[in-house]
This record gives sequence, structure tokens and C-alpha cells, in this order.
Amino acid sequence: MTLRKFVRSVRQFRLTFLIVAAAVFVVGITSILLLPGRYVSSTRLLVSVEGSTTASAYQNDSVATRRVASYLPLLTSGVVTQRVIDKLALPLSPSELADEISVANVPPKTSLIDIQVIDASPDRAKRIADTLANEFITYAASIETPTGEDSHKVEVKVVTPAAEGRENRMLPVLLGVLAGMVALLLASVAVWVRAAREPAGSSDPVTTD
Repeated sequence: MTLRKFVRSVRQFRLTFLIVAAAVFVVGITSILLLPGRYVSSTRLLVSVEGSTTASAYQNDSVATRRVASYLPLLTSGVVTQRVIDKLALPLSPSELADEISVANVPPKTSLIDIQVIDASPDRAKRIADTLANEFITYAASIETPTGEDSHKVEVKVVTPAAEGRENRMLPVLLGVLAGMVALLLASVAVWVRAAREPAGSSDPVTTD
């Protein structure tokens, strides 16, 4: 079906289009409103290596930046998430907890790691973020080796502690937009099906403007 034919079909079966779109959108919005609240808590880590000279300091900055790339997947690994689960006695599996966590190198190519936790409880979101940061610091220290002749190890520390989770207002908006897109898509499919099945000249039982 060409675009012109589709537009003509939408005009011809506009009642079908409007009913399907409205019904799907209402169901989607109702489902979104019934979802439990989601809260976001964030913390920030700094990866660094202390050097005794200007040259070694420059080299250490480069080492720290490279370490960040390897640390990002470790933060949501089963080893680290299981430590958090054990520490907080969470009724979650490592994979379920990992789904609540997002990590990013922000700004890119720096030695900063942003951790964001999304949970149904604002307090639990904060506790997970704090515990994840602390458990990862301990884990990273246990696997690090000296970086050079100075025998300095890479150090990870918290530079921005987690605050109590704030409501994630963007999620309902994004889900609402998605519901609208799905409504339009399904309404278009309904019109296409009707146009394919109805004989030429048929239309919805409404008067034209």
C-alpha cells in the first residue's frame, strides 16, 4: 500500500482508526498509572593512581582512564551484585539486581564512573547505590596489582555519595510516548486490514464532512 492509498484509507475508515487508537492509548496510560513508583539514586566513583613525578602522574592518569573501561562491566557482574545482595539481604538474583543498575563513564574518557540505581523504594535505591560503590571498591582493591616501579595500586573512591532516591519522572513520560506510538501503529494496522477486506467504496458508518 502506497502512502497516498494509506492516507485515503485512514480518511475512509477514520472511525476505526480513532476507536482503535483511543482504546489502545487508554489501556496503555492506565497500565502506566498502575505501575509502582520508580526511584533513582546516583553515586560517583573516581579512579586514580598516585605518582611521585610529573611523568608518572601523566602515565597514571592514562592507566586510570583505561581502568574505567574495564571497571564498567565489573560493576554489574555477578560477583559484585551478589556481594550487594548478601550485604543487604535483598530478595533478588544477581541478574535482577543488575537490571536495576546502570553505569557510565561521564564525561567520557575521564576517570569518573557514574552509578545509577532504579528501584521501587527510594531508601533501598540509596542503600543499593552506596553498598554497590563500597563493595566494588573492596573488590577492585583485591584484584589490582602495582602499576609500576612506584608500586602504587589503582585506587577507587567515592566522590559523590548516594542520596535518597528521587522519583524517576522521565520513565512515565517515555512510556506515555511509547503508548501513543503503539496506539497509532495498531490503529494503522486495523485500517490496513479493513481496507484489504472491504470492497471498494466501503467506509465506516459515519457521515462525511
